[in-house]
Formats: sequence, C-alpha cells, structure tokens
Amino acid sequence: MRYFVENLASSFDLCDPDRHFALVVPQRAAVCPTLLNAILAASARHLSRVSDFDSYVADRYHQECLKHLIPMLNETTAIMDENLLAATVILRFLEEVEVPISGADTQSHLLGTHVFISAQERSTVIGGLRQAAFWVGLRQEVYMAFVNQRSILPALEHCNTNRSFDPTDDCTWANRIIVLCADVLRYCFGDGEHSVSSYNQLLKYSTDWMTYKPSSFTPIFYREPKEGNIFPEIWLLSDSVVTGLQHYHLARILLTAHNPKVPRLGPGQRAALQLMDEEIKNDVRMLCGMAESNNQLHPNYVTACMAIAMTGDRFTDRQEQEALMQILLKTEEHAWPTSTAQTHLKEAWGWME
Repeated sequence: MRYFVENLASSFDLCDPDRHFALVVPQRAAVCPTLLNAILAASARHLSRVSDFDSYVADRYHQECLKHLIPMLNETTAIMDENLLAATVILRFLEEVEVPISGADTQSHLLGTHVFISAQERSTVIGGLRQAAFWVGLRQEVYMAFVNQRSILPALEHCNTNRSFDPTDDCTWANRIIVLCADVLRYCFGDGEHSVSSYNQLLKYSTDWMTYKPSSFTPIFYREPKEGNIFPEIWLLSDSVVTGLQHYHLARILLTAHNPKVPRLGPGQRAALQLMDEEIKNDVRMLCGMAESNNQLHPNYVTACMAIAMTGDRFTDRQEQEALMQILLKTEEHAWPTSTAQTHLKEAWGWME
C-alpha cells in the first residue's frame, strides 16, 4: 500500500489537483476489498518489474480482485460505484505494464473497464473520485488506442465535457486536449466520417487550444538542442501542463499522418510526404524533450515512447536514432515494456544486420 502511495499514485493524479488516488483511494481500500486487491496487485506487479520481487504475488491479488469484480459488471448499481471504477483503472494500469508499447492489445478485463467508463460518462456528478477515475480511464484508453492504431472503445461521446476555450485551471485545460486526442483517434481509425471538413475542425481545435492556452503552459525555461543533445530542453510548471502539452503533440502527430489533403499522386506528393515526416519528427523531439526535462514522472517517458514506437522509423540520422533508443531503454527501467518497440526499430534502422 505504501509503495502505491509513494510510487504509483502520482501517475494516476497527473490532472487531479485533489490527488484522489494518493489520498482518497487508500482510505476507500480499507472498506472495499476489490479496490484493496487492485492496489496490491498493481504494486506487486510494478515491484516485480523493477526488482526481484516475486511476480506470482501480483497474480494472486489480481485473480482475487477479478473474482469479485467480474460478477458485478452486469449490475447497474455496481457499475456506478466509484470505488469499483477506481479499481478497474488500477487494474488496467497493471495490464498496461504487461503489454508491449508497440501494440498487441489485450481484452481480458478491459471490456469491464469500458462498461464502467461508459456509465460514468453520462453521470452528472461533478468532481470527486468518480470524475478523477473517469479521466484516468480516458487517458488509458487514448494510450491503448494510439499504440494499437485503433479507435476509442467504446465510442465515448464526452457529453459532459466542456470543449470551450474559456479560462480555467491547468487540469481542465489539459483534459480538453486529451478529449481532442480521443476525437482524433476516432477520426483516424474509426468507421465514421473522414471528410476534409471534419479534419479541418480537429486541426483548428488543436491550433486554437495552443493559441489560447493559459500562461502557465508556457515553459519557464526553453533551450534548443545544442551540440551533443538531440532534444530541446523544456522546463514546465506542473504535471498537468506536461500531460496537456504531450497530448497536444500526440494529436498533431496523428493529424499530420492522416492529413486527407496530401496528394495521393503527382509531382507534389514527394514534397508533401517529406514535409509530413519533418513535422512528425519535430513533434517526437518535443515529446522526448519534455520527458527528459521533466523526468520526475514516468508517464512523461511512456507518452514519448508511444510516439517513438509509432514513428521512430522516420528517423534516419544515427545520433537521433540512438537518442530515441535511450528513451525506450529508460522507460523499460521504469517497468514499462518497450523491448518489442526496440526490436522493431532496430530492424527498421538496419541495426540488426
């Protein structure tokens, strides 16, 4: 329990000023065995990946948690229980550290997560653990959808989300761009409309989000890459600011790669594709720079690795390739599985020869 509070809770509380997972969830675990077992399973799994802690301990807690959770998925009152919602997102964290960042989506209890997240989306309750867990669940879904190049599951409508650019706190501002990421993933990989007008709306929202961002989203220090460094140095004020800006660059990568206005044939295609590659590589450099400059939180590295795994093959400079590989290696040390992405990129870069 102490390991969860001191080492893992901050990853859940990125955009939560009230730190529900560090302060409220441990208290709720005292009266909710399902939540308790989820916490113990996540802590045990993380410990087993960063030390010689017995990996079977996590399996035992995991199975105990699922034994109570799965029968509740068909109960209306249960799926509105915020303690059980918190348990499902903690279990999903456990599963994320077992799934390679370069894909291989699994569906063991994740469908259960979708049941809970869908129920919360239509809830009118504002604030509290329920809302905090909903946002964690949405970030997790963005992660899974991005690395597996699929649409958001389920097709969330975000009906309670404020999409305006009205002045607000940093956490709410960051959550707005996370919702855009979900919208962009649905546009890129879903079965719905793929019109130029829909694309332009998404592109305009991302541009406006950056234009109207609060002054707190401006780096307190910025330095372009100097000799020996590949990534810019970008000091940011808070976890929520880093999270928001990293998701902005994730959205831009997807929008650039799926631009319907790029010529399919003709003399302009080659130039358009070269420009696309440069824009994507610049977004990846920004993501890595934010991770390296704000390295106190592991999720910053995980987000950078999402982009590296999907777009790293575009980098042809050996020094840049080595810098990207170092980000993957550091993230592996923090318990997130990047070895599959490492292998794929080594093959793409011709390092396996």
